[in-house]
Amino acid sequence: MSGPNQAIGLNGRLAARWARRAVDRLRKERVEIDELNVFPVPDGDTGTNMYHTLRAAYLAVEELTGPVTLPQVVAALAEGAGRGARGNSGLILAVALQGVADALDGVTVATPEAMAEALELASARARQSVARPVDGTMLTVLDAMATEAAEKAADGANLIELISAVRLRSRSALRETTGQLPVLREAAVVDAGSTGIVELFDLLYATVTGRTPQDSMLGEVTRSPRIVHQASADELEIVAILATTPTSTDSDQTTSTLAEALDELGGTSIVINGSKVHVHVADEATAVTVLDHLAGFGIARLNMEDLRLHEEEGETHLVAIVSGTGLLMHCALNGASALSPDSGDVRAMTRDIIAEEEREVIVVPSSTTVLKALGQVSGGQVVRSRNVATLLSALAVYDPFAPSAEIFADMTEAAAGTRVGTIVSAEQLALNPPTGALPVIDDVPGAGSDPDSTFGSRRESALESDTGLDSGTAGMRRIPLSHPSQFYRVFIDGKVKTQSTELTTLVEKLADRLLGAGGELLTVVHGPGCAPDVLSHLRDWIRKSHSQVRFQDIDSRDRATLLIMGVE
Repeated sequence: MSGPNQAIGLNGRLAARWARRAVDRLRKERVEIDELNVFPVPDGDTGTNMYHTLRAAYLAVEELTGPVTLPQVVAALAEGAGRGARGNSGLILAVALQGVADALDGVTVATPEAMAEALELASARARQSVARPVDGTMLTVLDAMATEAAEKAADGANLIELISAVRLRSRSALRETTGQLPVLREAAVVDAGSTGIVELFDLLYATVTGRTPQDSMLGEVTRSPRIVHQASADELEIVAILATTPTSTDSDQTTSTLAEALDELGGTSIVINGSKVHVHVADEATAVTVLDHLAGFGIARLNMEDLRLHEEEGETHLVAIVSGTGLLMHCALNGASALSPDSGDVRAMTRDIIAEEEREVIVVPSSTTVLKALGQVSGGQVVRSRNVATLLSALAVYDPFAPSAEIFADMTEAAAGTRVGTIVSAEQLALNPPTGALPVIDDVPGAGSDPDSTFGSRRESALESDTGLDSGTAGMRRIPLSHPSQFYRVFIDGKVKTQSTELTTLVEKLADRLLGAGGELLTVVHGPGCAPDVLSHLRDWIRKSHSQVRFQDIDSRDRATLLIMGVE
């Protein structure tokens, strides 16, 4: 067999070929890499996460047109990986690729020195991105590869010699991980993420030398029988894309400061790459505090996973568009990629998700405004959900393993069949009136303040007539100067039905009205402006007056929401 062609260099065309081969290999080997996964938690998804991350990276390369240069290809790989990174291992891989891209900026054909600098920066960036780096992980293997590359470049090795030496060192470093981390030693396995790195560099060697891809190390390092992955605690994984990247005069210090804050809040396995944050938490209560902190930067996209569960991917993927960290978390924990319309371009983010996914994508908006903003979503199906309550109804029937057409029809039917009522305060109406005109409430003694007023009463009719409000249209009216925040108005399907200064009474009357036509489940979405005693009263009242109805309340943690009810 002839040796490698020493004249071959690494250019844009070869880099793109490597990326395509790497995606193919990880697709075939991801299950075997998953089975090695015991650190940082034994959730058995490292190979899958790295595959999806690299697939997203290559999709960005496919968007390039014309002759491509090495900087263009590696920059596209880094951008795509950063956008589509999944899990701890995927985010570290994305960070490393960004380091390579930055080091090779302006390098048309990689030299030994450029390759050494790229591996050094990739290793340094990856280590900086992890809040508490430990030995026996991807970081250790990347460090070993960077050190070997620097030594070979200093010794005058050519590119092929350098890549060959780094490949061999990556393999030996992978074997060493078993003895470096107690959890790997106990399981008698090597690190899963490091295995993925070694496989990728094997392919780089094969691509640059012109040889057929080398046999992978999986035959040597895979374990039999299969490891049964079981999370040791109620651990949740959070992957959030922030609307704004934390910035300061020292970007490394900014990342460190955010990592320290998340660590103090109870986060573990923290990895940060620009606007993308990965963190594990022990339970939902800790998740809430972490998400509230991240909300200070704006959460554009949120994905979460209960690491105790190890479900296979279904036939469809769900995108839910909601406001408030509480609703984002609720949707994410139910398997959706949750997008915030307040912190990003939801249409662009939806397109990105559709491009990343190999499955059918179903999108559920939480308002008619978002529904219109989405327009025609190419490659996805949009449930015509008009508000939060209809979104939650659609989410409740979602089954990722059902056929796409069938579950889309079920979700559409659930959303259409949900009766919805909303209670807003005068302050909210002033900030966001239904027709854009400032709502003004006539300061008539007793108007709208009678706790015994009922829907459809003569007082309501008179009030609508007096104030010019008809079928939900806001006229030019006055908000009373005294206690405006104590004034509340009820909308049902977008139409004003009544108003009062007694929120507890309005909540009771609204529930009674919505349940008048029957229903099995009453869902209440509330914000921080709704007092706990109001919800407690409603829960007791439902138990006494509608004992057959199940009651569910969700804290949206959205200041723009007071109270929304849905009956299905």
